[in-house]
Amino acid sequence: MSIKVFISRRITKDQEAAAKPVMQELHALAWRTRGYVSGEALINVEAEDDQVVVSSWQSMKDWEHYRDLEETKQLHFKLDQILGRESSYTVYRNK
Repeated sequence: MSIKVFISRRITKDQEAAAKPVMQELHALAWRTRGYVSGEALINVEAEDDQVVVSSWQSMKDWEHYRDLEETKQLHFKLDQILGRESSYTVYRNK
C-alpha cells in the first residue's frame, strides 16, 4: 500500500543557505532508495518559514528502510542542528 510522508519544518531566512544543501542530499538519497516515488517541497504563503516536504513511497516498509538508513539519520540530525529543532513527521495512507 502506498503512503505519503509529510515532514514539517520551520526554516528562517537566516537558516536557508545552510539547510538547502542538506535537504538536497536527503532528496538525492531518497531517489536512490527503493520504493521512493516522488517528493515536493511546499512553502506556506502566509508564513514562509513554515515548510512541508511531501514524499510518496510505494510502501511503509520502503519509507521505514529509508528513514532507518544511517546516512538518512545523520542528515536529519545535521538539519535539526541547523534549524535548532526536530522536524515533525506524519505518515498517511489511502483510505
